[in-house]
Amino acid sequence: MFGDIDDLDLFLTRVRNWVVGWAPACLVLVWFLTKEEGWHMSFLALCVLPPVAAYLGIRAKREILVGLAWTAGALAVAPLPLVAAIELL
Repeated sequence: MFGDIDDLDLFLTRVRNWVVGWAPACLVLVWFLTKEEGWHMSFLALCVLPPVAAYLGIRAKREILVGLAWTAGALAVAPLPLVAAIELL
């Protein structure tokens, strides 16, 4: 998958930057959605998962763990379908 060490470093850097940037974006999304009626259940998913993903992304870059980087990316994206499922109930 990664033919060169530079490819691995580039992947880990991009994941780290993406998940660290996504955490404040989710907090802004929480602020916007809580102004709307009925979006209070999404507060926990959007406030907990992105900071955990940011931590995992930083740790994956520091320790060079590809699996942890994939997990961080998945946790960063997970709140969106989770919030949609909660709000459909």
